Amino acid sequence: MDIAPGDMVCVMGAGGKATLMKRLIQETLDEPFPVIITSTTNLHALGGEDAPPVLLSEEGRAELQSVAQDWSGRGAVVWVEKKLPQNMFRGLEAKQVEALHGSNFHGVMVVKTDGARKRLIKAPGPGEPVIPEGATHCVLVLGLAAIGRRADERIVHRMGKVRAIAGLEAGEVIGAHHLAKLVCHPESYPSRFPEGAKRILYLSHCTSQEALQEAQTIFEAVPDGIYDYLITGDSVAGNFYRRGLDE
Repeated sequence: MDIAPGDMVCVMGAGGKATLMKRLIQETLDEPFPVIITSTTNLHALGGEDAPPVLLSEEGRAELQSVAQDWSGRGAVVWVEKKLPQNMFRGLEAKQVEALHGSNFHGVMVVKTDGARKRLIKAPGPGEPVIPEGATHCVLVLGLAAIGRRADERIVHRMGKVRAIAGLEAGEVIGAHHLAKLVCHPESYPSRFPEGAKRILYLSHCTSQEALQEAQTIFEAVPDGIYDYLITGDSVAGNFYRRGLDE
């Protein structure tokens, strides 16, 4: 994705945002720059023994910006507003993220910008995603694991909007063509990307040759100019493919 110090990577969509964020953290641990992870919506705790430390804004808002910079200098740090029930955190207001990004922070910020209630695919609702000014990368995530399953509330977030955009009816078997419509439609995520940001489509759950072929089918349906990068992969295993099976 060509991520470098000073970049703000905004992650949105459904079906693997948290796992992708964890992979981004893992792949930057050996880099000579700090990483701050946050959200403009609620954020699930990034569990595990190697989970980054957490800073809470409510415990010292005035000093937090400098503290976040200091802590992230030791690796990655999660910066959020406060702890919520069910292993969740409330994220930050976009203006707080913008302030830190604009304060000569010489690291990478990874920002979750919408939620999907653990569904595999979604369409954006009104006011979604909440992308801070200064975003350099916008990453749309959708889960290939939805293909072949019947559309219901366990799989699809914002079913009404998905029906309008992708022509997907409740109970219908989800196909690659439905995901292709979701990633291309003018009322979907591409219209929400800020000008100047790198536009990235990431199809998660690519864990088999069949899934890779489904991703290729979707990529071939995407008109030129909508995305700068077309990527699919398995975030857990760290296997990734760009557009074209030979890449």
